[in-house]
Amino acid sequence: MSSFIPKTPLNPRKYSFLLPGITPRTFAQAEHLIEKNHAEHDIFFNTSGFHNHLIHHYLAAYSMGADTKRLQEIYDDHASYQRKLPPSVADLTRENYKSELSNRAAYTSYLKLFQKEIEQHGMIDTIRRWVFSDDMLSRTIGGAYHPLIHIGYAVEFNLPSVAAEGLAMAACTEPNLSSLIPNQSSLQEILVPVQASTMASSARHSVSQVTHDLALKLGLSPKPLSNGKEPQSTHSLTATNMTPGLKEALNNNNVVELVEEIHRDPDFDGVIKFTDQNKIRAFLANEKAVEKLKIYASRWHVTDDDNDLQAKLKELYTACMLTYGATGIRKDEVQLDFFLMHALTSIHAVHLLIPILSPNESAALLRGHAAATLAYYISRGRPSLQVDLLLDYESSEIPKDAANPWLNICQRAINAPEAHIIKVVRACAVGQIIYGHDGRNEPFEKAWVRLADMTLKVAGEQRDGSYWNHKGIGFDEAWNK
Repeated sequence: MSSFIPKTPLNPRKYSFLLPGITPRTFAQAEHLIEKNHAEHDIFFNTSGFHNHLIHHYLAAYSMGADTKRLQEIYDDHASYQRKLPPSVADLTRENYKSELSNRAAYTSYLKLFQKEIEQHGMIDTIRRWVFSDDMLSRTIGGAYHPLIHIGYAVEFNLPSVAAEGLAMAACTEPNLSSLIPNQSSLQEILVPVQASTMASSARHSVSQVTHDLALKLGLSPKPLSNGKEPQSTHSLTATNMTPGLKEALNNNNVVELVEEIHRDPDFDGVIKFTDQNKIRAFLANEKAVEKLKIYASRWHVTDDDNDLQAKLKELYTACMLTYGATGIRKDEVQLDFFLMHALTSIHAVHLLIPILSPNESAALLRGHAAATLAYYISRGRPSLQVDLLLDYESSEIPKDAANPWLNICQRAINAPEAHIIKVVRACAVGQIIYGHDGRNEPFEKAWVRLADMTLKVAGEQRDGSYWNHKGIGFDEAWNK
């Protein structure tokens, strides 16, 4: 490798997006307000189980250097409609914690349980022990990914009390995705340290590679297909105005390939109707469709090899960006899907969590997230990906001569009126910084900044009382004026 290639960031696996601007005053304010939210507010702000986003919005703006005035505005706006912290309904322990699972009224009881666990065993071990036990992984990814996102913020900013909130949120979430995300082992008393697990995985894969190479030399192993992959489809739904480099990049992303195949698969026709009020529940209630999706998801192989985990994270991160951004754009209109947006903001959380997890845990998290994302994609009506339109998108908000459009985007994100917008911008910024200057991913270099700009422009203006499309952008009815 050339000694003249600058490596940025030096440790992309642990990269966290941060801008100058944090001062002693914002630092002290953050401690006070984060503790105030923790002590006073429920994690669900209504009886339907909608989630408290105060911490997400606050920490995202804090990390981007927002001043005390803007941070206080964010806090006050969210606090104005939160419910008070509910009373405890039980004294929960490791022995009886299952008694209140899925019960949102038990949030405070679970919060106390996980605070005790973190005090005794530390934040990281508590996350590992509980997320990867029984059906907790499906609960963590469930609830439109919100427990996962919350735990991601806890790890990113080293906030043990916020981790307890995220775990309690997960415990109160129904395991609706359990048909797609397998149960993990029962609650473990003793955890294998991440370093030891990683070393064992590396040794195992080294032996496997030596055995594979020897088998090839002896002619005992079948030769793989070209590039070790299945033949590519010749009917790509993204094949409009595409350069050869872009087409190759899309074909090399196995998750995007699965999305394309699911888009074309007639077995999913009619499974979800535009009139379905809860489209993800309607999909999960269809056993035949769920079984078909499990077949698709099983084709995305994730091993516990470190290089494979990083490659699969890149695939899934990029696919989530495209599935959210490229599905919401048409030549004469842009609409952004609320649930596909959460696939992107939560894959950012996966990026933050993988460095603290064992290889097996990381692989399970990636597989679970991918299965959930494909399920949400189907529930949104299987919208087509218009990647070329995303790459060509330009708004009037960024000057043509801007030396760095991200500076404009970050300033607008801090002042964006809705909690999810700044989270999308941060997820896009991290994706661009980690993957956007990778020569093998060059066709997508503009996608990250285009999507961040598009989100600020489109989601920053309410339509029918909402900043997002909740109807399902894969349905023609969602686009009818």
